[in-house]
Amino acid sequence: MKKAVIFLSFATLVFSGCETIVAVDTPPHTPRLALTYTLSNQAPSSEYQNFFEGRELFVSVSQGALEVKQPTGRGDASVELVNEAGQTVEQFRSKARQGYNYTTGRPDSIYGYYVPARGFVGEPGQTYTLRASVPGVEAVEAKLTLPARAVIETGGYAIRQSNQLPSDAYPGRLTCSILDNAATTDYYLAYARVLDRNGQYWGYVQLDYNSNNNPEINLTRPQFSVSQSNYSQYPFSDAGGNGQRLNLSTDVYLRYGGRYDPASTYSKPGFIEIIVSSITPEAYRFYQSLQRYYDTDGNPFAEPAPLFSNVRPGYGLFGGSTDVTYRIAL
Repeated sequence: MKKAVIFLSFATLVFSGCETIVAVDTPPHTPRLALTYTLSNQAPSSEYQNFFEGRELFVSVSQGALEVKQPTGRGDASVELVNEAGQTVEQFRSKARQGYNYTTGRPDSIYGYYVPARGFVGEPGQTYTLRASVPGVEAVEAKLTLPARAVIETGGYAIRQSNQLPSDAYPGRLTCSILDNAATTDYYLAYARVLDRNGQYWGYVQLDYNSNNNPEINLTRPQFSVSQSNYSQYPFSDAGGNGQRLNLSTDVYLRYGGRYDPASTYSKPGFIEIIVSSITPEAYRFYQSLQRYYDTDGNPFAEPAPLFSNVRPGYGLFGGSTDVTYRIAL
């Protein structure tokens, strides 16, 4: 035993004194334009843009794998949307945001967002091309056809009791049934929001993580997504159920999202609005790959999780979404 201890001590000293420096060549990198944008059949009003923040146009430029600087957006991009006839139907302007040094011209992480200047509304069945360029980088483009509208058969909200939530959280079971078209392969995202009794935005629907009735997140099962967060996009398809009803059902509660004034009482919720989005195959693949990428959580031993891209010769997503709504009175 004593000999073994002496040997291990000697081995530790030998190997601790060994140090090998390996020179690693920096992989070649050509900066490419990178962007994300989702075209919809809804008018891009301020209410729409606030609810669907993840759909707005963001433009940046790729950087090498070993670069340590914080990636930033580009505020000098030229972007246009072109229809099948070759006509420019939409252009974009840089989005000003107060409080982020926008007026000083100093770029930061918020720099690079754009808003549509013409208020164009996409039409299902029509094909559109997005073209973008910035100085010093090769221009890119991507093409899509807006999918047909989904058919929401039923929707409901059943109030339930919860010992873990206050009464003014309005806990309940939210359900939705989609009639799927048997003739096509379809891809969906589903959202929900809360309106007051006048039909104005009241707040948002929050998944009840304390409920034992909610299954684990599974990208093969229909479930509600969060419109403001790219991390919480859960696309689903009719694979395995083509032509059948696609059913969503989950325990949730309602959260007030307006400005609270202690001097007055805020309005009561009046409606839940379910939004079912028929999305393009490219958007479906992008959000699936994005979820897998987030799930690696920076683990160097995880399986590679490259992001899908349909922007050529750059990176990113030009997605399409055709939205339909179903209103439930509370």
